[in-house]
Amino acid sequence: MESATGGTRRTGNPGSPHLPSIVSADGVRWVDYRKTLRPRYGIVWRDIALCYLASAAGLIVVALASRTLSTAATAALVVLAVCWTGYWLHSLFLFGHEAAHTNLARRRKLNDRLGDWCVWILYGSTTANYRYTHMTHHAHLGDHEDTETTYHLCLSVLNMLKAVTGIHVLEVLLRNRGHSEARKSTARTSSRTSSGLLASLRSFTVHTAIVAGLLLAGFPLAALTWVFAVGAVFPLLATVRTVVEHRQLDAPCDVDFTVELHGPVNRLFGTGPVSRTFGSAGFNQHLLHHWDPAISYTRFAEMGEFLSRTPLAAEMEASRTGYGAAIRTLIKEARRG
Repeated sequence: MESATGGTRRTGNPGSPHLPSIVSADGVRWVDYRKTLRPRYGIVWRDIALCYLASAAGLIVVALASRTLSTAATAALVVLAVCWTGYWLHSLFLFGHEAAHTNLARRRKLNDRLGDWCVWILYGSTTANYRYTHMTHHAHLGDHEDTETTYHLCLSVLNMLKAVTGIHVLEVLLRNRGHSEARKSTARTSSRTSSGLLASLRSFTVHTAIVAGLLLAGFPLAALTWVFAVGAVFPLLATVRTVVEHRQLDAPCDVDFTVELHGPVNRLFGTGPVSRTFGSAGFNQHLLHHWDPAISYTRFAEMGEFLSRTPLAAEMEASRTGYGAAIRTLIKEARRG
């Protein structure tokens, strides 16, 4: 297991060290230091705004340039815009996770409303519904009760085709529905189901309105860009990122992790512009998030610096990789299988 602990005692979330016992080289306890790491909400909303602006830029460029460019140049531009827009929609999506951990606003009720209407409005869920399943993921990472198991997939051609065509999304929805039906029916469960249906309808309405508005404004290629960005590029990137975060690098494709135990795996990725936007909202430092889920990504730099002065420094270094390196390794393993 890649997040093996050596001599550090572990408790709580799988794959996470016992942070209450951690003391830095200069004698500061983690339980005291973490109290200073309050979310910087201004940074969060700056980053969310960047995602919206970048996504819109892809549509605007296509809408304006398609009227003056040649057919070949327009086709190339649309392909680039689809990839660009899908990339930023994926980046925006990750802030729904930040909302689930109540890091968009100080008050939880306000945080959830902001998450619902500023992020989840495009993704067919709500902050509360995502929080419900996501906290189970933290408690059961790598075991058979984990609720987020995309990392069970290898990066094979077939699985990537499933991702880009939406088949994988459908499989996830059906699996989650099966989990919901298997649970004991309660008023709270019924409420979550109803809110989930309403959220899906709301998102469908928003996407339909965007496409219809672009068509009515005389920008069919911009409408096409949005459809393929949402329906193909976004789910592909979300699938690849989730696999890279938690899958064992040497796991063969023929292993069925619904039967075999995968075990918890966490990684630290780069901190450059691509890593910080592909793994936005701190996903590029995903190991730190799983070690202490309450800490906002806006304080990961301080958190990482503190932990580098503790007995956990070696484990952090061992978990470091880059998105490109990890993806290449997983693709090679898939080809070998």
